[in-house]
Amino acid sequence: MHRSLAVLFAGLAMPALAAPFTLLPVSHPAVAAVERYEVSTPALAYRGADAAAFAGSLPLAVGSALSFKGYEKGSAALEFWAVTDRGPNADSPEVLNGGTRYASKLFPVPAFVPTVVQLRVSLAEAATVGRMLPLREAGRAISGLPLPQGAVGASGEIGLDEKLQPLPYDTLGFDPEGIAADKQGNLWLVDEYGPFLARVDAASGEIRQRYAPGSGLPAILAARQPNRGFEGVTVTPSGKVVAIVQSTLDVDGRTRHGAVRQFGYPVPAHYSKAGDMKLGDIVALSDSRFAVIEQGKDQDKRMHNDITLIDLTTATALDGKTLADGRALEYGDDAMLAAAGIQLARRTLALDLRALGWTAEKAEGLTLVENNQLALINDNDFGVRSEVQGSTAKLAQLQVAAGQLQNLAGQRQDGARVAIAPNREATELWLITLQKPLHALP
Repeated sequence: MHRSLAVLFAGLAMPALAAPFTLLPVSHPAVAAVERYEVSTPALAYRGADAAAFAGSLPLAVGSALSFKGYEKGSAALEFWAVTDRGPNADSPEVLNGGTRYASKLFPVPAFVPTVVQLRVSLAEAATVGRMLPLREAGRAISGLPLPQGAVGASGEIGLDEKLQPLPYDTLGFDPEGIAADKQGNLWLVDEYGPFLARVDAASGEIRQRYAPGSGLPAILAARQPNRGFEGVTVTPSGKVVAIVQSTLDVDGRTRHGAVRQFGYPVPAHYSKAGDMKLGDIVALSDSRFAVIEQGKDQDKRMHNDITLIDLTTATALDGKTLADGRALEYGDDAMLAAAGIQLARRTLALDLRALGWTAEKAEGLTLVENNQLALINDNDFGVRSEVQGSTAKLAQLQVAAGQLQNLAGQRQDGARVAIAPNREATELWLITLQKPLHALP
């Protein structure tokens, strides 16, 4: 791999917050102000094995994507579209089945329906969740459970309940990670599974059309790394829908229809390998210039959460292109790509969010409010993380076979269990006002 390339809510009562709004100190020459809002969200009912640790409910995680909707009629409040991901899930051991190992995820609320929400930001006061649209397709509510093994978009994962028993697959499983609205009033959502691109009715939450690799999208997108499919989507001023893949594709174990074009994104040298960098949300500044979230741990294990500007004006469309020897472009280094006449998108660092005080691990939603003001949101994973109880072993040192927890030598681990615990991370929405328009940075 080369660098170059149905749910129950526990009412709608909002939890009390100590500091729903904070004006952060600013010392960055390009930034005029940073406003931080702790988003007040509905509580998601949780009655599982670890309910006591969460007082019977999980915080709804609405930070997988963000899109500016407009100003509230009759006030200066801001309204945003946002979306959850596939639902509460946590890391769990690999599942051993028939001599084959499968990745797994623990789903403490398996009936969760991925949901589009509207956020309201009352300036200098609070950010709250308003209208909610659970997603539907083919006449039923969808879930975030994995797709069947072998299906287009399948991640290869097995979903587990809290007793480590396999959950049923969902043929309509969807893991939303991006949202945007077009001028016709449609919502466009992208997911990490397929990756899929979906046109959604903004009034009902119904998926009207789903595009998949080989069916409306380039077939090569099926080579996305598991759960690293589409991470962001935007609509350009001329109406083009642009989606971005989170990480490099995995072609033959190495990495990487309609009017669709693909472009290459250059991976910065401070990442030791391309897979360490993850792209997040994307927002169109024009038909050829975009702002993108870029994040990950560098070769010194320092976390980066950056806003970069990318320009496709001189970038080469990759469709149908190969290296000089006929291999896929993902096999090539910079010199080989240049020899094949491939020019990557031009990338420029605009903002280092860590330098502004950002501490959350994942900045996942990005949108433009005004030319000189952008909004960001993080994904707090429904406030959950997993841990092993009753054993000193780590998750990677355990496996699941026939619903039983074992060590890697196949010995049962009686008394040990995989539990979920609070990660104590809030959902934060930031408004960053710049000294000049974003497209003019740096």
